[in-house]
Amino acid sequence: MSWAQKAAKLIVVAAAATAAMIATASARDIRVSLDQAFPIRLAEAAEGVAIGNPSIAGVSVQNDRFLFVTGRSYGSTNLVVVGASGRVLYSGRVQVVPDETDVVVVTRAGQTARLECTPLCRPRPDIGDDAQTASALQGQITSRGGVR
Repeated sequence: MSWAQKAAKLIVVAAAATAAMIATASARDIRVSLDQAFPIRLAEAAEGVAIGNPSIAGVSVQNDRFLFVTGRSYGSTNLVVVGASGRVLYSGRVQVVPDETDVVVVTRAGQTARLECTPLCRPRPDIGDDAQTASALQGQITSRGGVR
């Protein structure tokens, strides 16, 4: 085999290895509901984690191979996890969406109320609720927190 053939073969092998590393580094996008957690298990130990906008999603690291992404507010951001020598282990978009499971929307006289029915229907706070509704619900949560 000539020197040129060996060099060409080496280039093909290097390109295939690079493509394999890129495929492992890129990850599928995450869709997580507001106030819910999504688990991510890594194949290798992570040394660093970065979330693009922490007001949209948070990351809780359980150990160097396991973390949770939690939806904090609607929108999308990105998540990057790096391993040894700064190698990207995980990179993907995080989209935070509303959890509409068991939710009923009632519109009456121009006002909309969201109820979570599991099986009894109760008011369900949501981002963008008027201040009076949010304040009343926060008061109930606070007072209930003190009761043990």
